[in-house]
Amino acid sequence: MQYEYKYRRGGKTLCALYAKACSCGFMIIFGKNEREKFEADRQNYSEAVKKIYDEAKTYHDGKLMMFELEDFSMFEGFIKLLAIKRKPNRK
Repeated sequence: MQYEYKYRRGGKTLCALYAKACSCGFMIIFGKNEREKFEADRQNYSEAVKKIYDEAKTYHDGKLMMFELEDFSMFEGFIKLLAIKRKPNRK
């Protein structure tokens, strides 16, 4: 059995978490503008995050990146990816 939990903000899915026996995953989808933001800042991401980004297939509605969660080594990269998706809070 697999579980899926989508995190949404303002009607937009930020990411999805997947869990099944002995494994967890994190998925984020980037549209065109988000891909451009990532490309402009890609030197600031780990090789592991860049590899998954580069190998992810791009569809008409976005680039789907699935990360297998094995440890916390890519956590900082996840936070930066989510910052691309999420608009800053209004002040």
